[in-house]
Amino acid sequence: MIDKRCLFFPLLMGLLSASMPLAGYAAQKANVSLPITMTVTNPQCQINNGTGLPENIQLPLITTSGALLGDNNVEVPILINCLSNITKFEVTFTGGNNSKITTSNNMVDLTLSWKKGGGAVTFGSPVELSKAPFLVSPKQFDGSLLVRVSPRTGTIPAGSYTANLPVTFTYY
Repeated sequence: MIDKRCLFFPLLMGLLSASMPLAGYAAQKANVSLPITMTVTNPQCQINNGTGLPENIQLPLITTSGALLGDNNVEVPILINCLSNITKFEVTFTGGNNSKITTSNNMVDLTLSWKKGGGAVTFGSPVELSKAPFLVSPKQFDGSLLVRVSPRTGTIPAGSYTANLPVTFTYY
């Protein structure tokens, strides 16, 4: 007859030896501190030497037949000067479509393009002025626009007309 006590000890040793390799895979924990440094800035910038955007832009006269009586490229200066280097300077225009804004006269639109580079203005998407072709220096940007009167086909009602161009500047 086999002594049951003799079987218990080898069985116990077998179970313990099977669990021993798992000890190497036990969960471990390490605490590490990640160093983070940052600089908070308060960039100071001026538009058009502190005068801001023009209050009024005088466009050329137009006849009721759509003939323009003057230069049809009117510059809108947007010159930005900052006191310190800027990481990014963006401008976003809203209120238009396909590089045009409507006026209070439904027969006349205004077409906008960039003075620098000559590209059409897009609406609703930020444009980075802190890179070419708008970058003058790390502290200066030229986002000036050219505005052209775009009469529609047909008789244009006589009178004054107005338009608005919402502008958002974002910089840091």
